[in-house]
Amino acid sequence: MLTAARLDGPVFRDELVGATDLSHATVNRQVARLLELGLLRERPDLAPAGAVGRPRVPVEVEADEFGVLGMHIGLRRTTLSAGDLRGRVIGAVDVPNPTGDPAEVVALLTRRLRRFGARWPRRRVLHVGLVVGGQLSADRTRLRHPRLGWESAPVAEIVDRVADSDVVVVPQVEAMAGAETLLTRQHATGSTLYVYAREAVGAVLTVDGAMDVPATGPGTISHLPVGGSVSCHCGSTGCLEASVGDAAVAAAAYRAGIVAEPSIAGVIAAAEGGSRAAHELLVDRARLLGRGVALVRDVFNPDRVVLLGQAFTGYRPGLAHVSASFAAHSMLEPISLRVSSLGSGVQALAACIAALRPVYADPLGALLKSTARNDRALHNAPTR
Repeated sequence: MLTAARLDGPVFRDELVGATDLSHATVNRQVARLLELGLLRERPDLAPAGAVGRPRVPVEVEADEFGVLGMHIGLRRTTLSAGDLRGRVIGAVDVPNPTGDPAEVVALLTRRLRRFGARWPRRRVLHVGLVVGGQLSADRTRLRHPRLGWESAPVAEIVDRVADSDVVVVPQVEAMAGAETLLTRQHATGSTLYVYAREAVGAVLTVDGAMDVPATGPGTISHLPVGGSVSCHCGSTGCLEASVGDAAVAAAAYRAGIVAEPSIAGVIAAAEGGSRAAHELLVDRARLLGRGVALVRDVFNPDRVVLLGQAFTGYRPGLAHVSASFAAHSMLEPISLRVSSLGSGVQALAACIAALRPVYADPLGALLKSTARNDRALHNAPTR
């Protein structure tokens, strides 16, 4: 019911009957309950004028009272975000990753997230979404991330305790694909391969809009051989992630004297400003990306392929070269690549959507847990 209201709202009760295949009595009862809890609100201003009898008043998801927080921990930077129950990001900020003990780093970032969320003091946080790379334990409470030097960081326990809110931990590419599937309807049937690339790369397959992902997260495509000359931390050269990641491209541009400091934003700005050398460097990256996507596509043979992340979207002229390289290297029947509609703020959005999924799966449970935590906080607060 809440999902239907989010997708179609403001929506009338009889329209919810058609959208959910529930009876009128059940819809009326559940709408009344969701209104009582404050998760839905009525829009009497949108009721049809001049109607005879009891007015039909549409409802929509409450956008102001509740919210979620999200944190996407990247290799070098972390995105902190806040969102509403409709799946919209209401604020986001990037901060550099601290160095030190993993537990201390996660605790520090979570404290920053709490301070960031305090910018909206009237909005009650129902859940926190933590999006990470690396490999999760089977219960998704501990994180192993060799590139960050983390062996077994208890990320779920730390964020839950410091944020004082229930947390869900989601692997990076799973969260990106999850945001796409929750917010759009265009890939609801058949199989869809989502490929994400920015600093890290990853892929996940959905079937009829659902992901069947192991508890520890999707497998890795980081070390697919795409023919680049960059050395990877695994000891090989030409691995996909080491060749196309932001840091690798920025470092190559810096060594070539294209930019004054190793920054991918600087490389893109130089290319957009007319630098032929910067453009060629980004085109080379696009070609390697296209080859990597072709390798993954040929393994899964999905109905469609969707590209996510700034490695694809950050430099728009590169997309044509991604597509051309993909077509040249895939051995299956030609298909067109699709670019995600989520835009450049996909990290912030994915973290917020990760937090929203448990809320939509069990709205009443999420609200009751939040209320219980607030009550405990008030009970344990020091008195003067």
